[in-house]
Amino acid sequence: MDIVLKPIGVVVEGIPRKDELKNLPRDKRSKYKFISTLQIFDEYLDGLLGLEEYSHCIIIWYMHMENDTVLKVRPWGDQSLPIVGIFATRFPPRPNKVALTVVEILEVSPPYLKVRGLDAWSGSPIIDIKPYDYYDIVKNPRVPKWFHERWLRWYKEKEYDKYVPWLGP
Repeated sequence: MDIVLKPIGVVVEGIPRKDELKNLPRDKRSKYKFISTLQIFDEYLDGLLGLEEYSHCIIIWYMHMENDTVLKVRPWGDQSLPIVGIFATRFPPRPNKVALTVVEILEVSPPYLKVRGLDAWSGSPIIDIKPYDYYDIVKNPRVPKWFHERWLRWYKEKEYDKYVPWLGP
């Protein structure tokens, strides 16, 4: 079965590419320090009506720059972490290059949408936008120990508490 998706927009200003990100100081590499601009195509502009009433939304986008597919990885390439299946991670080298990111809405000004927290590069096609609401909240989700330990460390190191206090348990 073939699945055909038509983009509803494109990321016009996204996060720096991997090679550009390496040139930034470590404390500036978090996706939460970047403001992304999405352009919604004219035929879909009516779909933005009412989105400004939400604080956050879910962006579904296509990882157009990713070519690899692997089924097992070490999270973040860290040799001290266990090998896990790609579906137990949020890493890019997936069989289908579909990505989903919860973002903070900063501005809805059709045809543009400004958000914080999107980990898409400029040029990434936007497949869909959904509001983030109470149906999307899971209180105290179970996560692996390795993820929980990394999260606690990064929450302070990457200043998540300052830039995105809404994240995490």
